[in-house]
Amino acid sequence: MSDTSVQSVSAQYRKQSKAGEIWHRFRKNKGAMVGMVILAVLILIALTVDLWLPMEKVSGINVLEKFTKPCAEHPFGTDEMGRDLFWRCIYATKYSLAIGFVSVMVSMVVGVPLGAVAGYYGGKVETFIMRITDVFSAIPSILMAIAIVSVLGRTMGNLMLAVGISAVPQFTRITRASVLTVKNMEYVEAARALGKNDAYIIFKHILPNCLSPIIVQTTLRVASAIISASSLSFLGIGIKPPLPEWGALLTAGKAYLSGYSYLCLFPGLAIMITVLAFNLVGDALRDAMDPKLKN
Repeated sequence: MSDTSVQSVSAQYRKQSKAGEIWHRFRKNKGAMVGMVILAVLILIALTVDLWLPMEKVSGINVLEKFTKPCAEHPFGTDEMGRDLFWRCIYATKYSLAIGFVSVMVSMVVGVPLGAVAGYYGGKVETFIMRITDVFSAIPSILMAIAIVSVLGRTMGNLMLAVGISAVPQFTRITRASVLTVKNMEYVEAARALGKNDAYIIFKHILPNCLSPIIVQTTLRVASAIISASSLSFLGIGIKPPLPEWGALLTAGKAYLSGYSYLCLFPGLAIMITVLAFNLVGDALRDAMDPKLKN
């Protein structure tokens, strides 16, 4: 076997052993495994709900059964129009998770390259990017999201964009900090000596070695994005009815909170369980990827 083949096999083995070590530490966390199961079920529902759940069950109006309290036929009860709250909460999983994941993707696409450029070049480039980041960080994220949705319009796409942009400073900061720790490593110096351009060095050598904190931040930010989207819907500037989304269901139920508290209880529980699952997984990933916590 040639030296090149031996080096390739050795590199692949090290990569696999590192991933295996992270997975070994991750699966020892029982809370993380519970969170993984919950997220797997929620994602499966979100991806397949259109295939097996008829819209008649979601938006079918039956005024004769309005405000039916939880029972065998309607586990979560019915709303002011007689619509089954259980099926509406199930269908809302599709929108809430979509908002969470797409919003975080927007944050990553903008924030990670900005943080990488700031950390790699330093100097005036870093100062300019980080001062802009400071300005955005000074504005409360929910207030920024409200302003963006108000300007662009109340649509699902604008809601995703608003929540995503409000989280860009967090990704910029964490990426910059990670890049600063690896940009002077030997393999980066070697790439420079071989004449590789800056874009190649950043995306080929630096960012792949900064993925651990970015992955953890991504997991935790999905939970925050779901809460932010639900908050906007609760304030009346999120997803337009009659589309079911957990925050929108809370908004619809708050008018009847005194007599029919279940209208807010079950959408609130859905948000709480989902956010808890993401946080359990995110915390476990952070611990599993931290080399200081190796057993």
